[in-house]
Amino acid sequence: MNQMPHGVRRQFATKLRYLCSGEPVSGIKSWNGIGNGGRELASGGFRLVLTIEFEGAVCALHAFKKDSARGRKTRRRHSEIVEQRYRDLCAEYAPRAHKQ
Repeated sequence: MNQMPHGVRRQFATKLRYLCSGEPVSGIKSWNGIGNGGRELASGGFRLVLTIEFEGAVCALHAFKKDSARGRKTRRRHSEIVEQRYRDLCAEYAPRAHKQ
């Protein structure tokens, strides 16, 4: 996220704060392939993929610059990163969920 413009980082941070506090967030879309809680935020050609699947947690999985030359389709490498980080998160979160 350090390569993102300051305004984009600030906008993502604000929207994440709203999500964490349960407030509605504009401009949020579903992200397929990572469970029911997969979401995408967009700002200034950048994307932030997150999940709200786990109770009491909003987990950012990947942020990247959208490649406009490829149209609307997200590059496969970005999708693979999101899917791997989601699998890792599920593996880490599952033991905690069973303890509660």
